[in-house]
Amino acid sequence: MTPHPLQNCTIVVTRPAAQATRLLEALEEAGATAIHFPVIEITAAPDQEKLLQQVKQLNTYDMAIFISRNAAIYGSALVQQTENWPSSMQIAAIGEGTAQQLHKQGMAVDIVAKGIASSESLLNTKAMQNVADKRILIFRGNGGKEKLASNLRKRGATVDYLECYERKRPNINAEILSELWHRKTIDGIILTSAEGLKNLYDMVKKEDIAQLNTTPLYVISSTMVELCGKLGYKLTPVLIASATNEDVMQSVLKNCTTKI
Repeated sequence: MTPHPLQNCTIVVTRPAAQATRLLEALEEAGATAIHFPVIEITAAPDQEKLLQQVKQLNTYDMAIFISRNAAIYGSALVQQTENWPSSMQIAAIGEGTAQQLHKQGMAVDIVAKGIASSESLLNTKAMQNVADKRILIFRGNGGKEKLASNLRKRGATVDYLECYERKRPNINAEILSELWHRKTIDGIILTSAEGLKNLYDMVKKEDIAQLNTTPLYVISSTMVELCGKLGYKLTPVLIASATNEDVMQSVLKNCTTKI
């Protein structure tokens, strides 16, 4: 394989600023032109004191579920300000990327959803089949989806949320994308959340939507694939195995080879 298999490929990374650096570096090392265009801004949730009081009640729960890398980052930061993690409490991660982040934060993970990172994958794990009478705390951002908690409650669990971070749509100009489309140089856009996908469509200039609809999109779930269609996307999105840098790079290398 050529040392620069992505030479002449331009890839747009839409991750928040704090989580994009390593992927941007990996793309550039492979020869790509990597453009950072964040579609989600992540900040710590307000009222940290209230959240710290909630974290101090961890010993009343049987399991904690981390719904994303950001939940792992901001949730573990809260835990570290209070006390050590209760030894009897299980930790579950929505996918491999979230599990890796938890490991970096010094936390052992007991349950990891395999394959595509999604609520469905986590609900299908053996550990989630018998949760009757268990108290579960879900670490997430503001206003997340209800499917996971709803299904766990149907299985007899008591479920609470700890919303440890906020997601916002950045107020940035999409002119850089317009320029790239004008030069016909965008070979792929990497998206790792449904919210980010929606934000991208809202942030792109109206006159560029047709270009967006025919640009290769890399997504991480079947839900995002369906959402692409609803938003008017004309191609079949590339489905990445997970949001980890390794899986993202493998998918881009497979689908965007050196252009002669």
